[in-house]
Amino acid sequence: MPRDFSIQRLLYMTILVIFMSQASLVEAYLGENGYVNVDRPVNNLDILRGDVFVVFIAPRTENLSAKCQPLNRGGSFDLSISTNYVSTYLGVVSVVGVQLNTHGTYKLTIRLSNSKPWNYTLGVYTRNVRFYEEYWGKNLLTQGTFIERARFFRHPGNWTIIITLKSHSQTGHSLIPSLILPTPVNMALLLAIWILIIYVNSFAFIDTYFKSKKESVSNARWVMVGVMMLISVYLAYQIYLFATSTALGGG
Repeated sequence: MPRDFSIQRLLYMTILVIFMSQASLVEAYLGENGYVNVDRPVNNLDILRGDVFVVFIAPRTENLSAKCQPLNRGGSFDLSISTNYVSTYLGVVSVVGVQLNTHGTYKLTIRLSNSKPWNYTLGVYTRNVRFYEEYWGKNLLTQGTFIERARFFRHPGNWTIIITLKSHSQTGHSLIPSLILPTPVNMALLLAIWILIIYVNSFAFIDTYFKSKKESVSNARWVMVGVMMLISVYLAYQIYLFATSTALGGG
């Protein structure tokens, strides 16, 4: 590399790559689905196997579709959709429900269109409140066998909601967490970007280290190297999420 290729330029390049990756993610949704509003309300939501996870949508809408995908081999589930459902808890709503029958990780994708301000409620029907007190917290909002996880308010428009669910058995915790792998093409791109990130960070650290042996290196330079590494870790994680949840299921 040229001698004037400074740490500052490496930091600027890393920040630029982050912005480009986020822009590419939005463009991917625009080009593939035509949905501008993409919502990821929770990540890796723990669910007890056999319980029914539901998403209530109010006011009700006819423009509703849903898809559930196992991110591990052999995943089994039951998916149901109703655009006119009478809930004793929320009244007349639209609802998407999924029952996870096997241990693993699943991606639930919901698409809808609403011309008015709307909201959706995440929750689960269960008889094992103790499980959700452990995973969701002690202060649970319950109504009979229903436990509300969260409620979100959104503006009108076309929306895609993506929720990652992790199914657990009642026998206890799994000692080996489920590893979600992207498709071969996405894996190749993921490894290429990770190698580039590791190379840039290694160069910055080694260059600074050897310069500190020959001359005085300011603390600001070391801080910039540390900030660049933290940004790189965040970027690598975002790319992994994009590769496993966005590109894997095709939407």
